[in-house]
Order: sequence, then C-alpha cells, then structure tokens
Amino acid sequence: MVGVSKDRQEVSDRFRESLGLPYPLVGDPGGGILRAYKVKWPLIGVAQRVTYVVARSRKVRLAFHSELDIEAHMTKARGAPAAPEA
Repeated sequence: MVGVSKDRQEVSDRFRESLGLPYPLVGDPGGGILRAYKVKWPLIGVAQRVTYVVARSRKVRLAFHSELDIEAHMTKARGAPAAPEA
C-alpha cells in the first residue's frame, strides 16, 4: 500500500508520522502521479480522494472514488477481488 499526496515530500512525511500510518506516503508536488491516474480536479488542481487496488501484474483490481466517505475507502479496498498472480 502506498499513499500519494500532491504535497511536498516533507509535508507528506510529517502527515504520515502524525497519524502513525504503517505505509509510505509519497509527495507528488509536480502532479505526475496524479495526472497518470487521472485524479486531479481539472479546474482547481486539487487531488481527488481515490483508492486503487493494483495487483502485482499491474492490473487495477479496484478504483473507488469518494470525497466524503473515508471509511468506505478502507472497506472497499479490503473487499477488492483477489486475483491469481501470473
């Protein structure tokens, strides 16, 4: 699991530490990752709240979008279909 934020890496590191997150949080101030996954609001440039579950084969198993239902991101990710790795 990896989190991505449009903040600078130093800000992402402080946020991760403040919450005690057990996974890396990558800063993406240039927006390359956000653009690649098409999760940037076009007019305001803010990142959308999206959870992806990606298999080792790099196939996206789940894409869940919700700005308000934070708990649903975790629930949906936990329930994502498992796939045999090729």
